[in-house]
Amino acid sequence: MSRASSPAPASDDDEGFGAVFDEPADFRPPTPPPTVRAYKRRCHGGVGSQVGPDDVQVGLVSGHPLWGHILYPAAIAMARFLELHAATLLHGPHGRGKGKGKAVLELGAGGGLPGLTAALEGAGDVVISDFPDASLVRNLERNVDLNVSALDSPDVAHASAKGFTWGSPPDALLEALKNRGAVGDPPRKFDLILLSDLVFNHSQHAALLASCLSCLSPSSPSSAPAPTLDQQPPSDLSSPSTLSTPAVLCFFSHHRPWLAQADVAILDLARDAGWKCDKVWEDPTAGPAFPEDGGDLAVRGTVHGWMLTRA
Repeated sequence: MSRASSPAPASDDDEGFGAVFDEPADFRPPTPPPTVRAYKRRCHGGVGSQVGPDDVQVGLVSGHPLWGHILYPAAIAMARFLELHAATLLHGPHGRGKGKGKAVLELGAGGGLPGLTAALEGAGDVVISDFPDASLVRNLERNVDLNVSALDSPDVAHASAKGFTWGSPPDALLEALKNRGAVGDPPRKFDLILLSDLVFNHSQHAALLASCLSCLSPSSPSSAPAPTLDQQPPSDLSSPSTLSTPAVLCFFSHHRPWLAQADVAILDLARDAGWKCDKVWEDPTAGPAFPEDGGDLAVRGTVHGWMLTRA
């Protein structure tokens, strides 16, 4: 059975990283061998020219207890959201790509689709991170090399992969930024942080938010107006008033419907810490990440997206 298949009381829901590798042998069926999933990029009708190939090739690891073998519906939805709003969320005042676009960090990246998309859509620096396990980081490095570095284009980001444990000092992440500012300036931080399908790990909400706070730029929100979209899908709930950086994007599905309230507790924790939370996406047609699991399919198959900014 999979990690989400059997209901359990919320008090038993301890999924911190300290215990996540201690699963019984029959906890879920064997995972498939390493795979590559192709993500079809959005055609930019009137929003901006596309750089690079039509598909992002997302390599996924095999047999890993942190579920890095799955391309989650939330990651696909976040990639689409970044494509739709690249001009506002990723491009800088002087354009897109190296030395011009914004600095983006993905935490708990898995295959790294949202971070790869941000790099291709015109961010300036992108750091894609996951738990510091060798197989996870090597896989991310391969995905960066294949999809971003191989293009050698000034219109895409400087991109790198890093191992990182939430709540730990962010020095290695900040040092990975290529455009760090003038000598003597405070360390440059990230304009946008991406959290894709991470909220199921309830015991790590505080550490995750602490890392967001330590890595996010404290500068004033950007005043760049959001572009008018020719075709804004009904799942996109955003408006110009909610789209600005610095910000955190948090997209997720409720894999265990009986723990939905525990999933969204991260938003209450953020509000208590002074964050403003705006819902920017809801897609009930996304489909479940774990089709074989139990629980309401309508709940498991919906992707929710939130934007967090400092109030």
